[in-house]
Amino acid sequence: MLVVLGFGLKKPDNNWDLIGYVAVALSADGYRGARLNEETYATLQKGVDADTFQNLTTGPYRETVFKDPSSLAQQLPFYRIRVLYVGLIRLVHAMGADYLRSAYIVSATFAALSVLLLAVISRQAGAPLIAVPLVVLFVGLLDVARLSTPDAMACFFSLLTMYGLARKTALVFVVASLLPLIRTDFLLLSLLVLGYTFVTGKRMHSVAALVVAVVLYLLVTRMCGAYGWLTLFNMSLISKTPYPASLVPSHVIGDYLRPYISTAYGFTMHPHFVIYGLAVFWLLTRRRVERTDPEFHRICAFLLIPLGFVLLHLLLFPADTYRFFIFAASLAAIWLLGQIRSAGAPRSGITREA
Repeated sequence: MLVVLGFGLKKPDNNWDLIGYVAVALSADGYRGARLNEETYATLQKGVDADTFQNLTTGPYRETVFKDPSSLAQQLPFYRIRVLYVGLIRLVHAMGADYLRSAYIVSATFAALSVLLLAVISRQAGAPLIAVPLVVLFVGLLDVARLSTPDAMACFFSLLTMYGLARKTALVFVVASLLPLIRTDFLLLSLLVLGYTFVTGKRMHSVAALVVAVVLYLLVTRMCGAYGWLTLFNMSLISKTPYPASLVPSHVIGDYLRPYISTAYGFTMHPHFVIYGLAVFWLLTRRRVERTDPEFHRICAFLLIPLGFVLLHLLLFPADTYRFFIFAASLAAIWLLGQIRSAGAPRSGITREA
């Protein structure tokens, strides 16, 4: 945990998204137009070395955003919708850190908390605690700790959601309803989790939490001026432009099919695929588990629902941004290790608590 925290604070990646989040925070402080552009890049220049600054301001796309205030302003809707992440950056800034340092602190802290929560989950899943550091390294959580993005935060709250689901506590309804405030696309996880709790009997709580999640999603996208799916798809997967507000979506079917083909291939080559593949293989080759068995509930919480989120997310947005799926790969790995440990343990009259 401390290693992840220290790595995130001392070795930040200074990724491109850092510019967007700093600009959104400064925009909330009242900066607009040319002043927003100047203050954003002045803040960036003070906090990074000359080579990093040059890398973030050169090239056709990045140089245009750097030089044209209108282009920078059109980037903000991509970042403004991460409401809780931006809010925490501003909170840490209010406590004395500059905006760059604030972004590092928020990401590193939630990555470290994710490690702590994985340790708690590993005990519940029956996995050896010593395996947690290996899982953290293999799934890429250490890399996410270095990124100035809401992914570490989303990982933590997704893990917390699944932990609450596995424990059958009211926590699952609270956290699942708030996921769209962290990442709007994590509404998908809210839908899957709350759909499962609805089917398994907690209908009133599930419907209430689902209504809150959908309303929050609609409010965030409306109030933050979020771009639609076509703009996001074209910007990320077809043809990036420094002026997304005026983007004209492609009308060529092949442009929309190619990302699915390349992502499908890339997915099979990624370490996460190894985890999912082994976990599913283990599940299919073991004895059949009845729905009334407590183990079935753990399988849904730690494997099937997270894997369902991965597949649904890739179906709607076939991008090789595997940092979105850190929580799912971590849970699948922890569940699999717990199953292997359980299978190798000598039989006794003691039954693991549900």
